[in-house]
Amino acid sequence: MFFYICEIIAARKPPVVVLENVKHLVHHQQGKTLGTILYSLEDLGYLVDYRVLNAQNFGIPQNRERIIIIATLAKKFDFEALNFSASPSHIRDFLTPEDNFEYLSPQDYTLIDNPTRQGSGLLFVGYRNKSIRKKGVRPNTEHLSRVHHQPNRIYSVDGIHPTIPSQETSGRFFVYIPEAHKVRKLTIQECYRLMGFPQDFKIHERLSEAYKQIGNSVCVPMIRELALQIKEQMFLEEPEIEFTNKSFYSHPIQLEIFGSNLMNHREQLLQAFDKSNSIKSVESQISNDNKNHLEQIADNCFKQKAVCTVLITLIVHKILNPNQDIRYHQKGLPGGFSARNFDTTFITPTLKELGLPAMAESGWLTRSLEQSSPYTLDYKGKIS
Repeated sequence: MFFYICEIIAARKPPVVVLENVKHLVHHQQGKTLGTILYSLEDLGYLVDYRVLNAQNFGIPQNRERIIIIATLAKKFDFEALNFSASPSHIRDFLTPEDNFEYLSPQDYTLIDNPTRQGSGLLFVGYRNKSIRKKGVRPNTEHLSRVHHQPNRIYSVDGIHPTIPSQETSGRFFVYIPEAHKVRKLTIQECYRLMGFPQDFKIHERLSEAYKQIGNSVCVPMIRELALQIKEQMFLEEPEIEFTNKSFYSHPIQLEIFGSNLMNHREQLLQAFDKSNSIKSVESQISNDNKNHLEQIADNCFKQKAVCTVLITLIVHKILNPNQDIRYHQKGLPGGFSARNFDTTFITPTLKELGLPAMAESGWLTRSLEQSSPYTLDYKGKIS
């Protein structure tokens, strides 16, 4: 799905792109999936940043963590400017005072002794009694298979609610009212309130669809705050666009997307090679100092000095993506990428295919380059 989104972005070039997904995206395939998303957006000419935000930090008593990725053309979005809620709310602040509530009979649930508030703000107090297989279960652990399924958990209204899922189409969300010593089911209106929807929001007439909708939705106050900050940072302030003195950079060359999951770096390199072969002479366009630098690079390339392959890798990437901040050529930084992967996947194989000198493996050099020192002729990194 993401690469279809990239096609839309490439065609429309919106000034701001906002993507939202579950928190697990950060860890999916050891972070490779998120890295591909960030790198692809940068290849489209965007400045990209992301944060994992929680609904409870925007005045909603729900532990709902979602990753928000924001890509912008003018300048990088500042997540630190978001206005977070000073004091967390509790479930009881969002309950309906009176209604035809659905209460559980005392024999249908079990409260645990001495419940403790979790670091997330959840106050787990008990579980619904469900018939389960007990044969072979260790003593005092009979309840675990019940507790570990969310529809069977019971939370106190003096804490916050866990993430409301889309799979629970019957709305089995039960809360404990300490002062009444009762357990009841949340109403559909209360569920929508726990997502920050306004009181007059029109709810689907079928309850199963309404519960599915609420589980698939986003925390309204969180998205509203993001929208306000995007408006303030991107559309009210003067844009800070780099390279305004070079007309070339006002229309950056972007990498095409092809297939389902690859960026077309190899084709770009082959096109650049073909174009370079058609050039008769560039001597008149190059200063003597630059000629000397080019001669040094050419000599070292033919000696198969890996550092030159890597430097060319970074230069090619910078030319194709002029808005890419050179400091983000470090894999460990948010929005960074690995020159080593770029080199060994695209640069080196392509150079070898063309019969040009290239190192088969230059990993230790690229790792040395992926640090905070600026890339200059008198580079102060770990290599000479």
